[in-house]
Amino acid sequence: MKTLITAVTALLFGCATLFAAPIEPLEDGQYKLTVGDVSMVVDAAHGGKILSFKYGDMEAISQIEMPNAFGSTFWTSPQKEWNWPPVPEYDTMPYTVVESGNVLRLQGPVSERFKYRINKEFATDPSDNSILVTYTITNEADTERSVAPWEITRVPNAGMVIFQAPFESITPAGLLPFKEVNGIAIYEADAAPQNRKVNANGKGWYTFVNHGLMLMKRFQDLEEGEEAPGEAEIQVYVNVGKTFMELECQGPYTTLKPGESLHWTVKWNLVPQAGPGPGMPGMGAPGQRPQGAPGQRPQGAPGGFPGGFPGMGQGRQQ
Repeated sequence: MKTLITAVTALLFGCATLFAAPIEPLEDGQYKLTVGDVSMVVDAAHGGKILSFKYGDMEAISQIEMPNAFGSTFWTSPQKEWNWPPVPEYDTMPYTVVESGNVLRLQGPVSERFKYRINKEFATDPSDNSILVTYTITNEADTERSVAPWEITRVPNAGMVIFQAPFESITPAGLLPFKEVNGIAIYEADAAPQNRKVNANGKGWYTFVNHGLMLMKRFQDLEEGEEAPGEAEIQVYVNVGKTFMELECQGPYTTLKPGESLHWTVKWNLVPQAGPGPGMPGMGAPGQRPQGAPGQRPQGAPGGFPGGFPGMGQGRQQ
C-alpha cells in the first residue's frame, strides 16, 4: 500500500514534456485526442460522451454494451431536479462540433424541459500528458437558476478507488468498505446484490487503479457548503453485482442569471501504475484550492490552462 501511495504522489507531482497533435476525426461523429501515449475518443453524435480513455492499447473506462454503463458523461446537479432517466439533451442527443483542430469544442442543444445548454471543450496538455475537459452550463431560461456541474465516469468493477477525505465524511457510513491509510480513503472493488452509492467531502482529486493503470482526475476542491443540496464533491456508485462503478465529481452550486454561464474543468491523467507519473503543474499540494472564484472560466491558451490547472479567470461570462 505504501508503494501505491507513493505512485499516486508521483502522479501528482512528476513532469513530462511532449508535443501536442491535432484532433483526429473518426467515423460516426467521433473524434480522437492523443497526447503522448494517452488517447481519448469523444462521441459528438451521442451526447458528447467520452467513449474511451487509453494508455497505449490499455483501456481505463467501462466498455459494457448496455445503456448508462459505459464511458463518461455529464449531467446537471442536483439530481433531484430531474430524477431519472438522464436528460437527453445532456446525455444522448447530438452535439454540434464548433471546432476540431487542436481543441475540440462541442455545443449541446438547449433542454426543452430545464432550459440549460451544455457545451464541452477537450484539449491536450503536453506538459504533463493530460487531457483537459471543460464543461459549460448556460442558463437559457428567462429566470434566475441555481445549478452545479457533475461528471460521471464509468469504470470496471475492479481495482481500487482512492481519494483524500475525512473518513467520517463518507456517507452513508459502512455502505462501501473503505479503509483509511494516512488520511487517504481507499475502496477495493467488491460486489453486492444491490446498487450502492456514497458521498464524500473530497480534496479536489481522485484516483482509480486497475490492471496496471492509474487514472487520476483533478478538479476544483469545494469548500463546505459549495456543493449542490443533497450532493457532494466526490461520489462513488457501485452497480449491482460485478458489473461497473461510477466515479463522480461535482463543482460548485452556482446561481446563474438569464444568459449567464458557469465553466468547470476536470483534468484527466492516465499512466502505468509502476511508471513515472506526469505532473500537475500549478496545482500545489494535495487538497490545495485552485485560485479564483467558483464558476469562472480559465483564461489564456486553448482550454484556458496557461502553465497547468486553471486559475479560474474572469467572472461568469455572458
